[in-house]
Order: sequence, then structure tokens, then C-alpha cells
Amino acid sequence: MTTYPDRNDHILPDLLGAINSIKLYSHKHPQARSSVDRVMDRLDQVFKTEDKLLIGVFNDSILVNQKPVVGIGRVSESMVRLLNEVDIDQIVFLKGLYKEEFTMFLMETFGANAGSAEILDYSHILLGRISTEDKESDDRNVDSIMDLNSSQDFIWMLQNLDPQNPFNFKTVKDLSVDLIETFRYSASPLKYLAEVKSEDEYTYVHTINVALLSMSLAKHIGIVGSELTDIIYAALMHDVGKMLVPNEILNKAGPLTPSEFETIKSHTLNGVMYLCNQKGIPKIAILAALEHHIKYNGGGYPTITQSWKPHFVSQIISIADIYDALRSNRPYRARLEHDQIIGVLRHDAGTGLNPRLVEVFIDMLDNQPKE
Repeated sequence: MTTYPDRNDHILPDLLGAINSIKLYSHKHPQARSSVDRVMDRLDQVFKTEDKLLIGVFNDSILVNQKPVVGIGRVSESMVRLLNEVDIDQIVFLKGLYKEEFTMFLMETFGANAGSAEILDYSHILLGRISTEDKESDDRNVDSIMDLNSSQDFIWMLQNLDPQNPFNFKTVKDLSVDLIETFRYSASPLKYLAEVKSEDEYTYVHTINVALLSMSLAKHIGIVGSELTDIIYAALMHDVGKMLVPNEILNKAGPLTPSEFETIKSHTLNGVMYLCNQKGIPKIAILAALEHHIKYNGGGYPTITQSWKPHFVSQIISIADIYDALRSNRPYRARLEHDQIIGVLRHDAGTGLNPRLVEVFIDMLDNQPKE
């Protein structure tokens, strides 16, 4: 299938050309001036319908207005490299930008004298900078996601969940933001997955692990901003219905009776009903609570109509859910080794799980830095 870049993606080759021209020539050189004019023409077209254009680097990929760039091959790779060289992970061009301001930005950021002085944001250009302190602080005091105070607050909230009363919306939001901020620049957030020390804490720890895995997969495919926060929120709340299942069933070491299994399965609908009675819940959290056990091919539970396809966020959470469950010791089986888990994921791809997301997830795991 042929894919077409978003029209705003078209600015990237021209922007790359302008940067390279400034690096090679004086800003007064005809080649540099021509390149600048082409970028300004592109921006003028963008600003006819939009107030800003955001170009960002996330997980070594380029996003334009928070959408992954497709169809421009090495241009994207070169842009990532150039921005990394000057420690910039985001550029926002604002409506009203004029050519002299844009030229000055190129000269001070990428020109021959770049780096000789501190660069500030311009009137119509905002920069997101990666400082050395930022890069080193992501995991400096964190050995596990359970070291976050917000993780402990979230667990306390789940342990004290009262079906008759609203839960603390801020507690879930705080943990979602903490996960993003703590692992913003981490090259390997997966190494912070918590280990389950007792069966009583499995559901709580597993839920936070699923949130970290879901965040990592979402970031890997280019999701950022409020959409990423909502995905983490949905992952944190996907199993809230299990808080309403009796512990003797939830933690049973032996096989479940048919009646007990039906009780377990009811946690999806119970979770939906609980969330629907709360205020301010992102709709995707309610949908994920319903769908995270629905298979890619429509099987699983609860039973749905044949034409129903789980939302892609539910599909992300399903993969994260299965991965963390298989890597954890359970009363009825020992944890699986990494290669065994990958085998299960690939076996279920196309039936239980979205095959494309499975391969992206495996690619993400394979590209984690080795300890």
C-alpha cells in the first residue's frame, strides 16, 4: 500500500537543505538565501491554516505536529542527527515568523559560530533543548518504578477502592505524568519494571508495569503529548475491575472452577461500570477497561459483535499485559524466559494480537541497551 506524507512533512527536505546551506556557506550566499526562501514559502502555506508547526525528535524518529513522518527516508535520519548534534529535541515555528528571524536562528544554531553563546528562544521560534543534566537525571535515583512516590500513592488508592465513592483522579494523573517525566530521556525504561515479591501485590505491580510498557510502545511508534498521557492513564486503569474480584479467586493457586472463571472475566464489565460512574475519566480509559481481553480477531471476552475491532490503544495495552504476565511468576506457573515470551507473542500475532504492533514491540525490546 502506498503511503503519502502529511503535507506539512514536505517542509523537512527544504529545512534540511537550509541547515546544510548555512553550515557550508555564508547566510548571504545565493544557495543559502534560496534555501531559506523555500522554507519560508512552505511555512507561509502552513500558517494559512495553522498557528504553529512543531518538529520534534522522539526515540530517534521525526514527528511533525505530533505525527510520525513517513515516506522521506534518509531526510528524516539526517534531520534527527543534526538536531541531536545541537541537543535540540523540539522546534516550534509560530505564525508571524519573518525571514530575518529564521535566518538568525539557522546561523546561531547550525552556522560556523554555533555554540559560541547561549541560544535563547526567538520571538516566533521555540526550542526544546536536551541538557546534560536532563539526560543524566532520568534514572539517577530510580532503580524501579516502585521508587516513585506516585506509584505508592496509586497502589494505596487501588487497595482502598470503594465502589460507592469516587477514586482520586489526581493520583492516577500524577503517576502518568511521573512516568513520562522520569523516563523522558531514558534509553532503556524497561529495565525499571518491578518484580512481584508476593501474590498479594501482583495486580498492583503488574498494572504499573503494564503502564510503563504501554508508554514505551506508544512512544516507540511516535505518540507524544496528551495522547501519550491518556494511554498511560488507560493502562493504569485497565484492570480496575479486578479490585472488585474476591482475593481468594484472584490469587487462587489451583485451577479455577467455571464459576470462578466467569467471575474473573466479569472484571472487564465491572471496571467499565465503575469508571462510567466517575467524573473526568478519559474515554479511552473506559474503552481499554472493556477491550483489553478482546482479541485482535474478535475472540476473547466480553463477547462482541463480529464487526467490532478493539481500539489500537486497547491493542497496545493487551500486548503489554501479556508480556508482563508471562515474565512474572504466578501460582500456577513459573515465569517464562525472554525468547519463550517472544515466541508466544509471535504465535498470537494476527489472531489474538495486532501483528504490526507485536513486531514493533519486539523491535523495541531488541533495541534496548544491553546491561
